[in-house]
Amino acid sequence: MPVAKKIQASIEKSSWIRKMFEEGMVRKAKYGAENVFDFSIGNPNLEPPAKFKEVLRDLAADTRAGIHGYMPNAGHAETRKAVAEYLSKHNRQAFGPDDIVMTVGAGGGLNVVLKTILNPGDEVIIPSPYFVEYNFYLTTTRACRRW
Repeated sequence: MPVAKKIQASIEKSSWIRKMFEEGMVRKAKYGAENVFDFSIGNPNLEPPAKFKEVLRDLAADTRAGIHGYMPNAGHAETRKAVAEYLSKHNRQAFGPDDIVMTVGAGGGLNVVLKTILNPGDEVIIPSPYFVEYNFYLTTTRACRRW
């Protein structure tokens, strides 16, 4: 199937999740945003703390050469080290920076995991409703059987 047709088919399948999201917007308008917690597309229910916004502004204003370039594939070493230390402390199990791979969002992480653990012909079961991107992750891993 050509890529454009695959994308169109996925968009049509995604309508149930999008309808839930749109219903959440309607309910927020009707009942007040503070009374509706819509997790249909994975949005958080809290705004980031002020400190996050302050750090983000500082980083955006940073003019050091290379600061806004791509990171290494597994993520910056100091970030992976900090995450490993946090996980070690809170899980009472030793983690090191080499145990950590940083990704851009859960979808990117899921894509990496699926490519790591699946072999061609493996069977994958996805509960419905699900995010349509999952089909693309599976297509690229050649694990093609889905329900």
